[in-house]
Amino acid sequence: MAKITPKGERARQQILDAAERLFAARGVHGTSVRDVAGELGIPTASLLHHFPRKPHLYGAVLRRIADQLAEVLERGTEGEGDHASKLRRLTRRFWRWSQERPDHCVLLLRDMLDRRADIQEAGELPLAPVVARFAAFLREGQAAGAFRAIDPVAFVIHLAGSVSYFGVALPALSRIVGRAPHTLVRDYRRDLREAVERLVLVDP
Repeated sequence: MAKITPKGERARQQILDAAERLFAARGVHGTSVRDVAGELGIPTASLLHHFPRKPHLYGAVLRRIADQLAEVLERGTEGEGDHASKLRRLTRRFWRWSQERPDHCVLLLRDMLDRRADIQEAGELPLAPVVARFAAFLREGQAAGAFRAIDPVAFVIHLAGSVSYFGVALPALSRIVGRAPHTLVRDYRRDLREAVERLVLVDP
């Protein structure tokens, strides 16, 4: 395999940045390789040099998001502190990620909608290891007596679903309930922290 040069890696990351924006806005079925190349102002052939087919590009986009979430998980759960402090740290980091990268939340939700019909045949599910590692952390806390006897996988689903949906729907929710976005963000963040502690910690 040919070695990727720094220049080639920069071009690759620029392609992934543009693809993320378009896939989030239009979905995988509504975005072509030509659209992504046009967004960057480069020939389609240049993009195909890095990603020969759209599934390769889309898979790389999802893997990069999964890698970022894996880093959020690692930074939240590794290092000093007991299980309770690590859970609080992880919740803060996941929340911050969702607020800093709303396009990623949109894209992940779109992916689940776009691939509902063929998800059973999907060859790769980049988020699966992230969910498994988060659930393993919760089991470790349960074994240590710090966390309640909840279903770890169900909790991960609830947390990820709630935070992702809030990040995607904030503009609409603000109008629906008639409250300023910054007020909703402040209150949701507070309630999220309190809900996680009540649900998971033996001694909140």
